[in-house]
Amino acid sequence: MYELYNNYNNYFMNNTDKNIIWNVGIYTRLSREDEKEPQFNKQSESIENQIKFLNGYVKCQGWNIVKTYIDDGFSGTNFDRPDFKNMISDIENKVINMVITKDLSRLGRDYIDTGYYIEKYFPSKHIRYIAVNDNVDTFDANNSNNDMTPFKAVTNDMYAKDTSKKVRTALMTKAVNGESIKPFQPYGYKKDPNNKNRVIVDRVVSENVVRIFDMYKAGKTKKEICNYLNENNIVTPLKYKEETTNYRNPNKRFYIWTNTMITKILRDRIYTGDLEQHKHTKINYKVKKSIKVNPQQHIIIENNHEPIIDKNTFYTVQKMLDKQANEWNYTSSKPHLLKGLVFCSCGARVTYNKNHGQYFRCVCSSYKRGGAKFCNNIQYLREDELISKVLESLKINVNKYLDYQRLDCNRRNNKKKDTKTDEIKKQIEILDRKIKTIYEDKLNNIISVEMFVTLSSSYEKQKSDLKNMLENINTKVEDEKQIPFKSMEDYIKEVLQFNNPDKVDRNLLLKLIDKIVIENKEIKSITYNFSIPS
Repeated sequence: MYELYNNYNNYFMNNTDKNIIWNVGIYTRLSREDEKEPQFNKQSESIENQIKFLNGYVKCQGWNIVKTYIDDGFSGTNFDRPDFKNMISDIENKVINMVITKDLSRLGRDYIDTGYYIEKYFPSKHIRYIAVNDNVDTFDANNSNNDMTPFKAVTNDMYAKDTSKKVRTALMTKAVNGESIKPFQPYGYKKDPNNKNRVIVDRVVSENVVRIFDMYKAGKTKKEICNYLNENNIVTPLKYKEETTNYRNPNKRFYIWTNTMITKILRDRIYTGDLEQHKHTKINYKVKKSIKVNPQQHIIIENNHEPIIDKNTFYTVQKMLDKQANEWNYTSSKPHLLKGLVFCSCGARVTYNKNHGQYFRCVCSSYKRGGAKFCNNIQYLREDELISKVLESLKINVNKYLDYQRLDCNRRNNKKKDTKTDEIKKQIEILDRKIKTIYEDKLNNIISVEMFVTLSSSYEKQKSDLKNMLENINTKVEDEKQIPFKSMEDYIKEVLQFNNPDKVDRNLLLKLIDKIVIENKEIKSITYNFSIPS
């Protein structure tokens, strides 16, 4: 039976070879990861050499070369490659009936997809596949190397996995060392021409970044900023990247400024001089899709490069973004002072309605959408009344805080003074004992008179210095009591001297207040960003 089976296979192969005209598609591929491998031989594995080798092989067999497919710079773990797709299209259109590669890994390194094409797709389309160096020929039933194809595919897959690990480890090492691993730098920065992993300021557009932060901090909406940039023909980040790098925008869109672009710039910590990386990672070495990394696992190198924005401005803007502080619904000369801070006791945000063109009223957004059945806590509290109550409460609590800080400061100073004073007094006592001891030694002729004079003079000098230190400590503490308490709250207190709400610094309120809850025309609670003494 086995002999009959072998005879049948030989008959099939011989007749097939004689009757079929083989129209060959040569497929070549080379990935960037392959080129980075230490054992990579550019001479033997280059696209040019693959084509030269396969052309010679096909001509020796007397077959027709119909087309050569080239995917240069594409990973073997993914079959979403331009020329591979073209080859599949030509198979479907019966342009070719044979696919030939230099070895199995050139077709692909994913053992599942590679197995699918070799074991299912090619046979179903009557396509003959040959991997020359691996001696694979799917139309040769007697070729034992065909049986090894699954094992070779797994080996190729493991090689790709190992390469991916090495590349990822190398990138993480660079990130930890403060080197940029991004292919392109954010708008406002560029790669150092002498060191591609070093970030430097792009003076051509950095002033646009400063302008965006300044405008937003001053109360301009993102839409207003976009309009300004578009009207002044400021090139968008994507367009500028196309013009200055080898990046090519596949969609040919985003050539006008949008809110999303503004948000991306305002949120990017790189502008403070901190390099934050490893914010996204690929699911695995086979899937291109990226997922967000937990912020605690980001790799952050502080003060890594020249900043464009100072950190105080940056974190003020973050606070404003978190509360959507400068976006409002109604056209007015200025934004609502407490926008983004006020909530109804039902949990919904508070919005503002104009009352017959006279003044704004605070309205629960749930009430506004669904009426009293959703919320009946807020009955049109006037905005100016709310601001007045908030500022009054703020002044009282800030002054409480400052008084407590002064008291606490004095307490700590006195404690420091007492501790330091006790230490000095102990040292003086020790010196007195030493003087007494050397005096007794002189009387007992243990030390000479000259030695006694030398040692006692030294000890007396040390005592005198310590007493001066003691006197200076007392003087310094008294002086500190006369100096106003210095901290950020000094600035706060100065601003709160204004009785006119129009002159209150809105950015300052965002630093001081976290949340305001109102119920039935009254303030239910105010959560501050500083501790209030009980």
